[in-house]
Amino acid sequence: MYKERIKHHFNRAYKTYDDYCAVQNDASQRTLELLMQHEFHFEEIADFACGTGESTLRLIKQIRYEKCYAIDFSDKLLNVAENKLPDTVRCILSDFDTSLFPNDSLALIFCNMGLQWSLNLERTLSLFNRYLTKNGYFAFSMPVTGNFPEMKTEFKSLLFSSEQIIHILNNTGFKLVAHCGYKNIQLFESYCYALKSLQRTGANFSPKFNNKGLKRVNVREIFVEDCMVPKLTYHIGFFLCQKRSL
Repeated sequence: MYKERIKHHFNRAYKTYDDYCAVQNDASQRTLELLMQHEFHFEEIADFACGTGESTLRLIKQIRYEKCYAIDFSDKLLNVAENKLPDTVRCILSDFDTSLFPNDSLALIFCNMGLQWSLNLERTLSLFNRYLTKNGYFAFSMPVTGNFPEMKTEFKSLLFSSEQIIHILNNTGFKLVAHCGYKNIQLFESYCYALKSLQRTGANFSPKFNNKGLKRVNVREIFVEDCMVPKLTYHIGFFLCQKRSL
C-alpha cells in the first residue's frame, strides 16, 4: 500500500512533470558527467526510475550503447516516456524491487533521483548487482540526509547519509569508483509554490500524511518557523561504482 500511494502521486503528475523537473534534469546530467569520466561505451544498459524518459534521453544521446531499457513503476509517466523515446529503447512497466533481468546481463545501470523510494535499499542494490556483468557500472543520484532543511522532520521521508549509502554498496558487492555531493537551492514566490513544485513532479508524498500528500496540509505546519525565504534546498549524492570481482 505504501508503494501504491507513492505511485498514485507520480501518476497524478504525468502532465506537469516535465515542466517542473529542473532539479532532476540537472542531477541526471551531473551523474552522466561523473560516469563519462570513466566509461562511455556499453552493450546493454537500463535506466531505472526513468519517469517521463528525460534521463533516458540524456543517457542515449551522450553514451554509446547496443540495447537500452527504460523502467518505471508509474504507468502514466512511462506512457509519456514511450511517446518521447526512440523505438530502440524498450520501456518496461515495473518496480525496481522486482527481478527483471538475467544475471550478468547489463553493462550499465543508471538511476536518477529514484532510489529514495526503495522499500529496502540493500535488497534493491543486491538485485542491481546480480544484473550487472563483470566490472559493470552502476551510476546513480539520490537525495541524502540534510535534504529540505526548511521542512520539519515529520514531513520528510527518512533518507540515508552518503556514508550509509557507501556502506550498503560495499555490503551488496560494489566497489566505489567516485562520489560527490551537491546542494541545489530553489527559490519560490511563496512556500505554497514550493509545495506545488513537489506536487507537480509527484514528490509530494508525506510519510505523516500519506493518504493526502503535502498538498492538503497547512503550509505553516510543514516549514520551520525561522525559515523566512521561500526555498527548498536539495542535498543530493552522486555515486559511481562497479560490480566487485569475486
